[in-house]
Amino acid sequence: MASVVIPALDEEKLIGNALRAIRAQGVPVEIIVVDGGSEDKTIEIAQSIADIVISAPGTNISQARQIGAEAASSDIIVTTDADSVPPPGWLEKLLRHFSDPNVVAVGGPVRALNAGVVQDLYASGLSAATCAGLFVGFNMAYRRDALLKAGGYLNVRKGEDWELATRLRRYGKIVFDPEAYVYTDVPFSRQLEFANIAWNAGILGIGVATNSPMPTGVGTGYFLATLGTAIDQVPDEIHHSQVAVAGLVLTTALKGAMSPYLYRLLMGVCTGILSHHYFGEDVFDPTWTRINGSLLLGVILILAST
Repeated sequence: MASVVIPALDEEKLIGNALRAIRAQGVPVEIIVVDGGSEDKTIEIAQSIADIVISAPGTNISQARQIGAEAASSDIIVTTDADSVPPPGWLEKLLRHFSDPNVVAVGGPVRALNAGVVQDLYASGLSAATCAGLFVGFNMAYRRDALLKAGGYLNVRKGEDWELATRLRRYGKIVFDPEAYVYTDVPFSRQLEFANIAWNAGILGIGVATNSPMPTGVGTGYFLATLGTAIDQVPDEIHHSQVAVAGLVLTTALKGAMSPYLYRLLMGVCTGILSHHYFGEDVFDPTWTRINGSLLLGVILILAST
């Protein structure tokens, strides 16, 4: 028997399919749903199918996974998401590896639930990461005692799965099973995030290869903001765009005290941070799209002309 832990937040459209697919695996399971404060029918649907539904308003995904793991009664914990649907045989393929007492964690690849060019590229990218041992939270299994020995999930907003998989290596073998795949929804927000990661990786690579301060700064700023989004604990009313604007103002004010290279590098970093916030959050808010979109365009034009 295994315990399947699923964090959820406003997932009424997809969670039913996910839970029914897990229940139909043909393997004895304890299904635990941890709800982060849904305002739709997520909890109602979960209660009709899952064994345990825990209401934990305001929790992030790493906290929800930790709460579910602590509530689990099985020695093996499997994690997936409310917008992911496993095919028949998925659980059996994950769990078979735990017959080896040295195995502490197992992960599998990803396929897009809503197939498309960008969606499939996104899934392929994540699958490459899982093949390298960076297991994703919606397709991962581990021993409960190994989780406790490792200290549980790190309280971050993103990347909690990769971070945990990395730490679990210290306690035994981790196994990638190419047959244990799941289908996951790839909404527009994930597609946009993936496209921006690829774009900024290219910009950063060009900047480093050509020793150009502007592209180096933009790529660096974007990835610094990505890291900051994952680990920051600051109040939600403080946005990365505000930090970026403050940095742009300060850098401009101190322009005369630094070399042209350093000036363009720092302006690029601030622009990268601003673009991360714009494409990651502002693009979904019409008001901030107009404000920060105009600001971002203006900064780019200024830098291009200097």
